[in-house]
Parts: sequence; structure tokens; C-alpha cells
Amino acid sequence: MFSKKTILVCPLDWGIGHATRCVPIIKILTELNQRVIIAADGAPMALLEKAFPSLDFIKFPGFRPHYSKSNSQVFEVIKQIPGILKSIREDHFFLEKIVKQTKADAVISDNRFGAYSNEVESVFITHQLHIQTPKPLSAIKPLLDIVNKHSIKKYSSCWIPDFMDDDNLSGNLSRPVFKGIKTNYIGPLSRFSALNIEKNPEKTDLLIMLSGPEPQRSLLENILLYQLGYLQLKTTILRGLPDENTQPEATGNIEFLNHASDIKIASLIRNARFIVARAGYSTIMDLVALGKSATLIPTPGQTEQAYLAQYLSGKKRFNFMAQNDVNLSKIIEKEHVSVISEPFAMVNTELHLRQWIKNL
Repeated sequence: MFSKKTILVCPLDWGIGHATRCVPIIKILTELNQRVIIAADGAPMALLEKAFPSLDFIKFPGFRPHYSKSNSQVFEVIKQIPGILKSIREDHFFLEKIVKQTKADAVISDNRFGAYSNEVESVFITHQLHIQTPKPLSAIKPLLDIVNKHSIKKYSSCWIPDFMDDDNLSGNLSRPVFKGIKTNYIGPLSRFSALNIEKNPEKTDLLIMLSGPEPQRSLLENILLYQLGYLQLKTTILRGLPDENTQPEATGNIEFLNHASDIKIASLIRNARFIVARAGYSTIMDLVALGKSATLIPTPGQTEQAYLAQYLSGKKRFNFMAQNDVNLSKIIEKEHVSVISEPFAMVNTELHLRQWIKNL
């Protein structure tokens, strides 16, 4: 039996993906009798409070980036760099206060660059060591690697939620690892990997999984709703808005869900004939965990999602379609193989966490 430690878990609050992939880590830690405190804000806070109502939470305000309606976010992001850097500094100072107040023994930060401590073990979770750039800016990729390495080096170690072998899901995003940084591939993380979901004879024709920042989330929702008006499909739209209290009423064959329980979402995924989803890495891991494929539509301007969609399409694991070219008729006119692999169990993740706690 392990001695009880206090561990802070701090997901980035840019969307809900970083929070969802913290779910299995939090579950394993609590099963190992560890005290987990979650420091989060916004939608991640809402999602994790519903998943772990008995745990302690601390509001951890963060920087909320703005995105444009155009297909390129480069200039919008450049304008916000001073605010992002300021937020990282503020996150670090705030995190040190939390560590002192809670007497934490360790910190696990999912992609939140300022959530590290100089006093206790600090872990950085990321699948993106090598930031992708638009082709016109490819010359600055080496500089971005240097900046990313410098940021991650402030942590005790880096955990990559992926396989290291040929089943690798993140491709060049996570390979090669940075020299001089203790790095471990801990296996993909999915809140669905431990769930036993039976197939339901009541199938859904189409499941649409929306996520990510506004205004692009709503833009895609409106595009798909317009096209659904011409198709007779039993459709569920999972809107990816866990902190939203109101949602559109069901119309015709379309059901709207701002959010749902893990079992409900897993059941929807397993029993959908076709799936359309953003190309966020957490969504991809959830789909792979349930052995399902999908048509991936990257968020415009997010080069990481564009890379993942094209990379996994090239490996014949997912289909890829750009938002400007979305055509639901083309997606459903040809049946594609929906089962792409055996669902994975997070054996590597649990073994890694056990050893990590033992060494704290």
C-alpha cells in the first residue's frame, strides 16, 4: 500500500480535451488512495466537478485566447503572445501559493505551462513537443522547438499520452523527444478505456462531436445543421458545452446534448453508424479507446489538428475533411470500416503512476 500523497491536477482550460484526458489519471490516483485536488476553471472545472463530485476543487483562473472566424489564426495568436506570457507567469505564482496552502507533494499539469512548482515534483503532460506551423512560417519551427523545450524543462519530467511504437497516434508531434528532459510515453489516455459498454440495438445514424474554441465551434455546428436539413438521418449532436445550461430542443431526427455522462457518450460512440468529430487529440484517443473511426474536421487555423487528421488519414485509421469542404452526403454515401482496433487498456499508464507515486 502506498503512503497517501496530495497531488494537484491542473488541466489547461482551452477547451475540454485537456480535462477529459486527466479523468483516467485522476481515477487511477484515487484508486491508489492518493488525495487529489483539481485546480481548474471554466468548462474543464464543470466537467471534472461532475465526474468527481467528492474531490476538492480550487478555481485556477487562466488566459482565454480569442480566435477569429478566418481559416488562419496566426496573426490573432501573435497579437495575444504578451497576454499568454503574462498568464504563464501569473499561473506559476498562483500555483506556488496553492502548493503551500494544500501542502501538495506533487503537481500534474496537462499542457498548462505555468503550472509548475520549484518546491515539489512537477509533471507536464503533452502530446505536442514539436509545434506545427503553417507552410509560410515553417522556417520558425526550430525556434518554436527551442521555446517549447525551455518551457517543459522547468518541470521534473514530461509524460506523453501515446504509444512509442508503430501504434503511435501523434506522429511527429511527439517524436523525437527532447534531449535532457526526462520523458515517458505512458500510453494514450481515455476516460472510456475502463468502461464496459455493450452495443445497443438502437443505433444512431450519425453522431456529431463538436468541441474547441468559439467562434469555430458554432460555425461548424451551423454548417452541419444546414446540411442535415436535406438528409433523413437519426442524428445526435454532442455540442461540447459542459458549462452551458440551455440547449436547443430536439427537432425532427436531431437530438442536441450540451454534454453527457461518460457512459452515455461512450454508448453513443459505440452505436453510431457514422461519426463526425473535431481532430482534437483527446477526441482521437477516446475514439481509438472504443475501437471506432470517424471523419475528422480540424478546427481552421489549428495546425496541430490539421496534422493529426492528415497523419491518421494517411495511416487509414480515420477519414479527413476540411471545414470548407464539409459534405455530409459524401461522408455517408460510402460505408467505411468503423472498427479500427481493439480497445486499449491503460496498463502502461497505471504501472507508470504506481512507480511515480512510490518514488515521491
